[in-house]
Amino acid sequence: MPEPISSRRARRVSRRAALGMIGAAALARSGGPAAAQEAEPIKIVIAFPPGGTSTASLQPLRAPLAASLGAPIEFDYRPGLGGNVATLHVIQAKPDGRTLLFGHAGPLAINHHILVQSVFDAQRDLSPLAMVVQYPIVICAAARLNVSTLKELIELARREQVVAGSSGNGSIQHLAIETFSRTTGAKILHIPFAGGGPLQEAFERGALGVLMETGSNIVKHVQAGTLRPLAVMARERLSTLAAVPTLAEAGIDGPEVSAWFGLLAPARTPDDMSARITAATLAALQRPDVRAALAAIGGLATPMGADLFKRFIADENERWGRVIAASGLVPIGTNPIGRTGTPQ
Repeated sequence: MPEPISSRRARRVSRRAALGMIGAAALARSGGPAAAQEAEPIKIVIAFPPGGTSTASLQPLRAPLAASLGAPIEFDYRPGLGGNVATLHVIQAKPDGRTLLFGHAGPLAINHHILVQSVFDAQRDLSPLAMVVQYPIVICAAARLNVSTLKELIELARREQVVAGSSGNGSIQHLAIETFSRTTGAKILHIPFAGGGPLQEAFERGALGVLMETGSNIVKHVQAGTLRPLAVMARERLSTLAAVPTLAEAGIDGPEVSAWFGLLAPARTPDDMSARITAATLAALQRPDVRAALAAIGGLATPMGADLFKRFIADENERWGRVIAASGLVPIGTNPIGRTGTPQ
């Protein structure tokens, strides 16, 4: 005799109820929908190829951030156009706190001053979360110049022109050169190269008398005895170059200049998620092992929260805008006569 329809329906309802209870129990054990979402990776977009300073800066933070945020941390490398490729990718990402930018001065405070057209406004389209690290610029002289102090270099450069190089017009090295020469009256001929590799090669060929670089990029030359570090453009000395004075200690009232990096999210990222990432980053930067790892590569851990970091970027934007305008750098896409800018 066929089973009544009502009985079959009752059995189906019972099966659905049982499956629902099993599913609810599984969610309860895993922590619910929020816990399932927490397991999704957080991608940090990096504007440089793997293996460079950006990777080395983030690697000590990877485990602490993953533990605090309950999600694995992945690095997503998107080099190109001086950081603009990576920055635009993050701006266009879903604002859910799962895609972050490891931003630097190029796309955040410099590039738009040397480009006639820019497809984004970093201060409008990104939410700063926390600064992570600064790599102060170290003023160095080639050993063949026979100067042993910063004052001796300045005296030499006031008498005769010295040659300095950078990784490109608008790069942080270029801006350090411009700032230093205007502050001290030193006569410095700036030669831009197409990246850090050609810059290093030019120094090794003897084409440059002065380098203004981050500590990690001068170590091999210092160890070889071909380059003398004279002063750090920062408030404090670097542990990796402990004998090198700051500008103030060298008797020069000069500006601080550094290559800096920090975490940013797309605009409209929920405040609670942003606050969690900021808190996790600042906590990680207080750890002795993290600070030591950054110091070992010439960095100064800089635990700066969202509001301060936002103001810092705005100040850097205004500062470098003035320097670029005063340098006579011609923005890309305008009059071809002049020193054409190159995003860095």
